[in-house]
Amino acid sequence: MSSVLGVVVLARNGDRKAFHQDPKTYAPGHTDSTPLGVSDLHLLGTQLRSTYLTPGSASFISSISSNLANTQEVKVLAKAGGEGAVVFDSAIALLQGLFPPNPYNKITLANSTVVMAPLGGYQYVPMETVEPGNDRSLESWTDCPAFQKHIKAFHESDAFKAKAKEAAPFFHDVKDFVFGRPATLENIWNIYDFMNTQLIYNQTYAYRLPPTYINQARALADFHEDGVFSGKHANDIGNIAGRTLLHPILSAVERVAFNDDPLKLMVVQTTYQPFISLFHQTEMVHEYPELAAIPNFGAVLAIELRRGAPPDSRDFLRFKFRNGTDDADGWQTLHAFNHRGDIPVTEFVYRIEGSAITSNKQWGQVCGAPEFRASAMNAASKGSILFSVAALLLLAMLVVARMFLRVRRASGTRTPEVEEVSPVEKARV
Repeated sequence: MSSVLGVVVLARNGDRKAFHQDPKTYAPGHTDSTPLGVSDLHLLGTQLRSTYLTPGSASFISSISSNLANTQEVKVLAKAGGEGAVVFDSAIALLQGLFPPNPYNKITLANSTVVMAPLGGYQYVPMETVEPGNDRSLESWTDCPAFQKHIKAFHESDAFKAKAKEAAPFFHDVKDFVFGRPATLENIWNIYDFMNTQLIYNQTYAYRLPPTYINQARALADFHEDGVFSGKHANDIGNIAGRTLLHPILSAVERVAFNDDPLKLMVVQTTYQPFISLFHQTEMVHEYPELAAIPNFGAVLAIELRRGAPPDSRDFLRFKFRNGTDDADGWQTLHAFNHRGDIPVTEFVYRIEGSAITSNKQWGQVCGAPEFRASAMNAASKGSILFSVAALLLLAMLVVARMFLRVRRASGTRTPEVEEVSPVEKARV
């Protein structure tokens, strides 16, 4: 029997068309998937199936239904904000590779007719899209005033100014290849994303771009995004992307560890930001400094829940990372909190859960978000309005009652009094 009890998979979306983010607020623009992007994610799904759903694999999930998907054993979350459409497409493609069409996906009707699911037995795995307006766990960095202050402070830091001065020659030379986009370190994400997209899809551009430019842009973008989406401490605002994602991750680990819960595999399809934060929060960047960067399209972090070998029967976590489907190094085992091997679940939870953000209300408090303040004010206003209405109704009733008494008195009409009957008279009756 495999020692892998279950897995939480964090996957980055596949390649897509150019995508713009506001350098100060990270408000997202629009983008669309490409056939290359969904093909890569389909390949990632087949790689995950080979690793975790194929009997005989060293990492096969113990007792999981490997033939047809058991929807009680699998949970899928997909980020709906920002690059949401691309993330959704990526999740669908990944699931097609993870649970491919199966001719056994059929049913026999009462009249003995056998009906197979469309497309050769396509498997329909439920997926929950996580919309920032309702759930901040997968996109917590937008509309967050405290995070915007963090970005501003990073842009004003000595390290940022030194890097901008060092990169000034590059920004001067690259202007002819960014077509009017601001050539600054603050805007480097958009510069790199534009150049990278053109290099992949625009042959004329690819022929003209000097070969060193894309590597320089990528290195500067790595510096910038790592500075934006990280902090010195696990609960710093810079780690907001990882702090909100920790809640569903820890909840899934708890469910897998509980013997009576059927969950064995959770897939979270998201964007690059949480990877950076989580690598800092778990201190993995200390041993693997190359993780302080933007993960490639199709990158995946697998968190395996494993049963310890006797006599130690505790549960442990193993972190495995693959930086894209074409990563020549394959799966790389990472160590959290400077452990030289797997980390006990109890220790990991103890060290990390204090930084987790577990609700929209807590997110609003951490961010000082206008929508949170507005909702709180609206709730208070509604309470005040209800109280005021009730008070007015009571006052109106008193006024009407007093007017009624005045009218009766003015007309000389008296309300008949009830005579008391003495105990003796009661006895006579």
